[in-house]
Amino acid sequence: MRTIEGDRILLSASDLMRFMGCAHATALDLAYMRGTGPVPREDSEDAALLQKQGDAHEAAHLAKLRASGVSVIEIARSDLADNARETRAALAEGLQIVFQGALLGDNWGGWSDFLERVERPSDLGPFSYEVTDAKLKRRPHPKHLLQLVLYSDLLTQVQGVAPEFAHIELGDGSRARLRLADYQAYARMARQRLEAFLENPVPTRPTPCADCALCRWGDHCEGQWQAEDSLFNVANITRTQVKKLEAAGVTTMEGLAGLDQPVRGMAETTRARLVTQARLQHARKTGAPDFELRELEPGKGFGLLPAPQPGDIFYDIEGDPHYEGGLEYLHGVWFDGQFKAFWAHDHGAEARALAELLDFFRQRLAAFPEARIYHYAPYEITALRRLTAKYGIGEAFLDRLLRERRFVDLFAVVRGALISSEASYSIKSMEAFYGRVREGEVKTAGGSVVAYERWRETGEQSILDEIEDYNRIDCISTEELRDWLVSIRPDTPWPVLAADASDKEVEEDADTQALRTKLTASGLPQERQDMLFNLGLFHKREAKPAQWAVFDSAGKDEDDLIDDLDALAGLEAIGPAEPVKRSTLRRYRFPIQETKLRAGRKATVPVIDGPPASVSIEELDRSLRIIAIKAGPGKSHLLADRLTLHPDWPLNTGVIAAALRDVIADQCGARRLTALDDLLARAAPRLTTGPRADLLDGADPLTGTIAAIAAMDGTVLPIQGPPGTGKTYVTARAILSLVRQGHRVGVASNSHEAIRNVLMGYLAAQGDGDPVPGLCIGHKVGSGEDGYLDDCTGVIRSTANDDSLWSRADVVGGTAFFFARPEHEQAFDWLFVDEAGQVGLANMVAMGRCARNIVLVGDPRQLPQVIQGAHPNPANLSCLEWMLGDHPTIPPDRGIFLPVSRRMHPDVCGFISRQVYEGRLVSAPDTAGQAVRGTNYPTAGAFWVPVAHEGNAQIAVEEVAAIQATIDDLLSGTWTDKDGPTRALDPSDIIVVAPYNAQVNALQDALSAVIRVGTVDKFQGQEAPVCLVSMTASSVEETPRGMDFLFSLNRINVAVSRAKGLALVFGAPRLREAKCDTVEQVQLVNTLCALPEIGEF
Repeated sequence: MRTIEGDRILLSASDLMRFMGCAHATALDLAYMRGTGPVPREDSEDAALLQKQGDAHEAAHLAKLRASGVSVIEIARSDLADNARETRAALAEGLQIVFQGALLGDNWGGWSDFLERVERPSDLGPFSYEVTDAKLKRRPHPKHLLQLVLYSDLLTQVQGVAPEFAHIELGDGSRARLRLADYQAYARMARQRLEAFLENPVPTRPTPCADCALCRWGDHCEGQWQAEDSLFNVANITRTQVKKLEAAGVTTMEGLAGLDQPVRGMAETTRARLVTQARLQHARKTGAPDFELRELEPGKGFGLLPAPQPGDIFYDIEGDPHYEGGLEYLHGVWFDGQFKAFWAHDHGAEARALAELLDFFRQRLAAFPEARIYHYAPYEITALRRLTAKYGIGEAFLDRLLRERRFVDLFAVVRGALISSEASYSIKSMEAFYGRVREGEVKTAGGSVVAYERWRETGEQSILDEIEDYNRIDCISTEELRDWLVSIRPDTPWPVLAADASDKEVEEDADTQALRTKLTASGLPQERQDMLFNLGLFHKREAKPAQWAVFDSAGKDEDDLIDDLDALAGLEAIGPAEPVKRSTLRRYRFPIQETKLRAGRKATVPVIDGPPASVSIEELDRSLRIIAIKAGPGKSHLLADRLTLHPDWPLNTGVIAAALRDVIADQCGARRLTALDDLLARAAPRLTTGPRADLLDGADPLTGTIAAIAAMDGTVLPIQGPPGTGKTYVTARAILSLVRQGHRVGVASNSHEAIRNVLMGYLAAQGDGDPVPGLCIGHKVGSGEDGYLDDCTGVIRSTANDDSLWSRADVVGGTAFFFARPEHEQAFDWLFVDEAGQVGLANMVAMGRCARNIVLVGDPRQLPQVIQGAHPNPANLSCLEWMLGDHPTIPPDRGIFLPVSRRMHPDVCGFISRQVYEGRLVSAPDTAGQAVRGTNYPTAGAFWVPVAHEGNAQIAVEEVAAIQATIDDLLSGTWTDKDGPTRALDPSDIIVVAPYNAQVNALQDALSAVIRVGTVDKFQGQEAPVCLVSMTASSVEETPRGMDFLFSLNRINVAVSRAKGLALVFGAPRLREAKCDTVEQVQLVNTLCALPEIGEF
């Protein structure tokens, strides 16, 4: 940021990136530039070093280009305006490379690294240019995108045509090619906001954010918080909590320390903890470090701290998130006064270091059977879980250590045991209580990463020595913290190790080794061996995180679990337990929170010195916040007066895993299952009519799809059906066509609801034409309500796996648990898999042996599959994702893309098509007449409606009010359908979608019961003239499930595409201002930014 031509401000990409992270930093920049503000701290030596290294990387790429013989012209950097004129002249000459080309337009300018010629006509001639930057990082970063889009837009002004792509020469020698349309809306909107801010600055305040540690204004803001006695100084306080306290008139830490009144919307336990935290910190300003012990709670705090044992190990990891794919570059252990380091400088060494570390643990624990492994905070365990799954090393041994409760997280002990006077609960802050003073160049984890990146460029051994010393001190400090905690520990029973799990480790290792041995002996290509190996371990790897999550959740503090969707925290009994047959039922009230738990499902509750026990959720009323829980015979003690529910144990997938091993055996031998062989090979469909460049071959989607399915010859056929393209309609009629020819057909999916939808569609297809007499349709349903109407007799339902119905039915529906059973091998001619974008590849391979042909119907661009484990590619993919590969839409020779939406108006469809489907999706012509008229809103299209609010996470009353007002306006208007008639809009014509159940409940309370309200999962397959979408969270920082969930392109696609005519997305402006950490996140936010804006609430 600098002034030119008087008061005119020239902006750069770095100014934009800083503004995206913190507008207050930009306000301070502006004041400093004008001489009216404070002076920032100087850039660090590390920043200067990185700049120097960046220049060297750029020079190396330039030398490579010149050595290759391409024509290069270099613009000697001087005055930006003069250089911009020179660059225009150089571009007109048509040379292949312009180095350091200057671009200037309006208030923006800068020097690009390289402008590369492409053979695409422009005002310059039969060619044009695209921007390429050289960057040290090993993968593209959002700030690169902001710069590339800026320079590409400035380049457009010169050549008269917009570049389609931009490029990055990365630090590892690779080259990234980026489609600008995926990022332009986000980058351009960011520039507009910065320009508006500079033209009319609004008051800002310093608010803690992820950039504070590296910001040049960090010291200034910290001083302001201290001077104001800000609530942000309170340890572990959240922005949402600050908002609630400020609304209650509490604006300082001193005020919070004296607060003795309830706070609206805040749990009493949370208020009490924050008050104590503030009181201790406030007193700390004039006194020594202090703490207060929290009330003892079984399985929390001191209940997690074991007695010291001979051989105890103290462990710490240093990791580099900037290395491509991440790198855990140092594992350090402290034991018996000795330190041992396990270094890794690439992924191969990372695997070796992991193996050596786990071998050290094994030998140490064999010598000291009662020893524990202490660490601070969850990072070490998270990293070990990820690494063991990534490399297939020590998975069973790590699982054994976790089962035996060998790891002790002292952070969990501290958080549950005491409230500290320090402003942070980092181990560095806790050192105030046991007298450790840090020395050395490296003093923080962030400093370790910066130092390590510096070593990677310089190779100086002294840097590694400093990092190792920092890690050693961390390990020693962990032991000192453990000893201090033992010294203040109240008299309470010590936790003990869980039962020896070595037998399970031996069994699992033997199974894994047997699988690897079988594959090695098969002679299959190594890529296929690795694929089958990882698929074969999928269910084991998938179950482990679910098992670990049960234990992890049970050890967390209640305040942390309030925002954990897998738990339900702070339950308080509202009556005594009641006997129900041989079981016991008790009702509880719970605080406002979002949860995935549902009535009819199970959860777990902690058990002292034992694994958590399962209980049943009999009732769950989210509006009244009342839950009824049932414990089985002899378990009434589980229903305590105060309770927290944790995730349930994972389902037993043994039948699916066994089928998968049988398929692997077939792959290692005769390879009889040709459809599965094609699936694993991602082969083009094999048809009796021969290969085709376009499987539809010019036919209409219905006729062409039915013909292609009938021509399948022991193969797999992917069918991608975007919203409104009639996937179920086409599927049902294809099944009917096959049944008429005497074929048996299976219908599978993850959910019985999806299966029921296809079977009912099949019945409807029969009704539309000549019914086939004597046909039998069966559905293997689960226990409980099956969802069919009472008078539905066309589908026979059974819960029994051995029902004779399955051998005689012509069409059978079931999940993978049914079709994977051995008696169904090759029992069907065709298997249709609905919602295949949500069906995992491993499950598909397991159940696919039941049929000679497999049809995958779905859309991976809508709701994705849900997995918990860390799985190597392609075991982490759904079957349809696997078949599509890197393509957003299925290529015409590899499958069928249903191209016509019969639901959406062209203006809604156009937005969805551009953002999601590469422009291949079009509306049926008759949808152009669909319109909402007589309201204050457009007649059709998809739009963004900004609603101002702050600090909201799971409920936004402001959006509820805005949606309510919008509905009132809409109901005064009319709806014209595709077939012509116009009528008054009715409440049933409106769908309202929200991401969180808490917001769904708030909307349901405020709106007519006729209006359909729910999460996006509820509405897949449904439609309405109008769809209103509530984004709810005020910002990325507030969203409880993270950016990837709230901004999910799949979910936005499903939500907006429910609308036949008008889609309105309501959200806080800050959502479109989100600071992104990855280019994938930029692409997600770009979708919202691409929505045209109307109105404001």
